Amino acid sequence: MFIEFHRNMLADATRNEAFYRALSNVIVPGKSVVADLGSGTGFLGFLALKLGAKAVYFYEYSPALKLSEKLARANRLKGCHFIHAHSTEVKSPIPADIIVSETFGNYAYEENIIENIEDARRFLKPKGTLIPGKLEQFVAPVITPRFYAELQVWDKVGYGLDFTLAKQMSLNNLYVRKIATGDLLPESNCDQCWDRVDFMQPNNKSKRRGHAVWRLRKPVTVYGFALWWRSELTPGVALSTHPSAPATHWEQLYLPASTPLALAADEQLRIDIQSDTRYAIGVNVGWEISVANAQQVQRLSQKLDMRLGDIR
Repeated sequence: MFIEFHRNMLADATRNEAFYRALSNVIVPGKSVVADLGSGTGFLGFLALKLGAKAVYFYEYSPALKLSEKLARANRLKGCHFIHAHSTEVKSPIPADIIVSETFGNYAYEENIIENIEDARRFLKPKGTLIPGKLEQFVAPVITPRFYAELQVWDKVGYGLDFTLAKQMSLNNLYVRKIATGDLLPESNCDQCWDRVDFMQPNNKSKRRGHAVWRLRKPVTVYGFALWWRSELTPGVALSTHPSAPATHWEQLYLPASTPLALAADEQLRIDIQSDTRYAIGVNVGWEISVANAQQVQRLSQKLDMRLGDIR
């Protein structure tokens, strides 16, 4: 039910406090007009009103809009305007000083955040503010076998049956997992940013690509990669899903390797990531892993893609 989805979000005190701080940084009491895109229960718009916003426009296409209208009345909030539509369907939006839109997923782009905010620029007054303002995606090698081991169950089915094809499908997928810092390559440059989006700049594309490279200091076996994100909501206020950051209702992602990578000291490990979250696509992520020896000669590569994890 939709209410459980929203309950999980509102139980996230880290998320709520970050958005409260971000809104308090930019709202001018009695003057600011706010557009809450994908408003859900209305919580972020309600915060804006509590902070003194002159008016808030709530854009929501799900049944949650009815609940938010009732909650606004129950809380005696004035200045609410409810629009039952996806923001991209609105032809003539009311110009807003501030746009707030929380459509992050465990994989940051999975809820069409790039497409939605790029379209939302139509709603924004000149010199207005977008929340979130920026988004970075990070990747790091996973050196513990526990996530990879989960995907090997296909080898243990038994009864003389071969489930290799099912195993290959499993390996070509992303997995939401609670990853700890101890699961990651223990080096100072372990965390690397493979993609950045500045929402205040126009023409952000939903087809993304990036890479990260590590030079190994000592022998290690890598079983895949961890993904997480960090978003600057407003200057000085950020949300992060890094394993060591304050817990949120979002978790990290695990990208498997096809087979474990036994790496020697001085070898170079590289991952190239491609992401496509266009409306017509949904979510597709592909990743290519390569290893080069100390002389920069590539000795192996693995290519994985979520499209190979689907039944065709």
